[in-house]
Parts: sequence; structure tokens; C-alpha cells
Amino acid sequence: MTSDLHLHSTVSDGILKPADLVAQAYEAGIRILALTDHDSTDGINEATEKTQEYPDLILIPGVELSTDTNDGEIHILGYFLDIKNKDLQATLEEFRSDRLGRAQSIVEKLNHLGFSVEWDLVKEIAGDGSVGRPHIAEALLQNGHVESIKEAFDKLIGRNGPAYSERRKMEPSEAVNLITTYSGIPILAHPREVNNLENLLPALVDNGLKGMEVYYGLYSEEERLGYLNLCNKFDLLPTGGSDYHGPGRAAECDLGGSNTPEHIGSNLIQMHHDST
Repeated sequence: MTSDLHLHSTVSDGILKPADLVAQAYEAGIRILALTDHDSTDGINEATEKTQEYPDLILIPGVELSTDTNDGEIHILGYFLDIKNKDLQATLEEFRSDRLGRAQSIVEKLNHLGFSVEWDLVKEIAGDGSVGRPHIAEALLQNGHVESIKEAFDKLIGRNGPAYSERRKMEPSEAVNLITTYSGIPILAHPREVNNLENLLPALVDNGLKGMEVYYGLYSEEERLGYLNLCNKFDLLPTGGSDYHGPGRAAECDLGGSNTPEHIGSNLIQMHHDST
């Protein structure tokens, strides 16, 4: 049995509704899972209700926040947040509003560049979820402008792409502080994407960072060992997850495909219990 502590649903940019994600995760042998939609905890209640069908399944409430540095984006996961807090939800709503404005700007740039993308199509793809770049990438794919989601990011809407648009910037330390303010546990996501990682970690740890993804996606055993050594060096809790959005998206890792040991999820739960 495994843990999967990094999952996305249709509430943000995943392809499965929260309840369906829970069901498929259970079928994949996952017994501790975390729903970590971008800037939203709106899927937690539905996912929690679904877990009642599986007495041996534990759901950890989570969220994923995007932050910026001069060296690129850094994503921070927050676990066990007080999701009923109205101030937290108001802040997350502001983040989602920023995402929407950014997505509209990207679509405008794409059309200006000659890549026809209808805003209505992007919204249709997003459904009830918060519109994000993966939905725009899907629209580009459907319109025949690219051959894969990855190509859309690499050539057009990634950080260095011609249609990329900035959103309101938030420093990693701000995200860490936000998560701890609302009783959460902040964890650094997909560290391979972080430039100057070892130089950045001391300040993040000082601000309250508690862990880092080690068993992430399809990272090699060598990479995992390197990040595990960094966790030991900075006294961080190693975590992990597939970052599952759906086939061909994000980490391109199947549900549970990160092979995150079940005790990793148990350790995160124990950290939460110890802090309350």
C-alpha cells in the first residue's frame, strides 16, 4: 500500500472530480492521500464524503500555492489547513481571481500571435474548476496548434514562452507564513524545478518550512536519495506524491506512481498530531 500526497481534481486543473479521484486512488492501492488543488480547498468536502465508503482510507486536506523568485516559480503545498476559516478562503479566492485574469491575458496574447484560442472553449474545458494554464494548453491541443500539453508549455505558455503572462507575485516565505497562519504544514513541492535549491532552503526553513517532496512523480532513485539527504541536512520531513492531474498532464505520473511509501503519509499525519 502507498501514500499519494499530491493530487489534483477538477476543482483546479485535474480531470477527475474529487469523489472519482478518491475512488480511483483507492483502486490504485493508495491508503493515505492528499487533495492539493491549486489555490482551492473546495473539493475537500466532496472527497471527504467519498472516503466514508473506504474505512481504511485516510484523506489529508491540502492546497498548492504558486510563488515566484528571481530564479523561477516555487510551489508550496499546505496540509491540514483550517479550511473553514473565512479569512483563508477569502485569500484563496483572491488567488483564483488572479489566475483568471492571468489566463485571459495569456489567451489574448495567443490570439495576437496567431494561435486562435476561444475563451469560451477554455472555460468549457475548465468546467467548474479554476481556469489555469493546463486548460489553455488543452485548448491549444484541441485546435491543432500543438501536439501535446507539454509542447504547449514548452513553446508557448511556459515561463519563457511568448504568451506567458505574470500574475500577482507571492514570495515563497509568504506562502509558508500563510499556511502556518492557518494551522497548516508547509511542504516544498517538486524540488527539481527549484533553481538554487540548497541556497534557498535555509531561509525557507527559518520561515517555517517543514518538509520537501522526495518521492515525487517519476524522479529517479538517485534524485530521491539526493533530496532525502537534503531533508536530513535541514531537518525536513520527506513527503511525496504523483502530482496527478490526468494522463499526459503535469508530472505524467499515474495515481500512486510515485511509489511513496505509506509510512511517509503516516509521518505527515503524526507531525500534524504533534503540532495540535
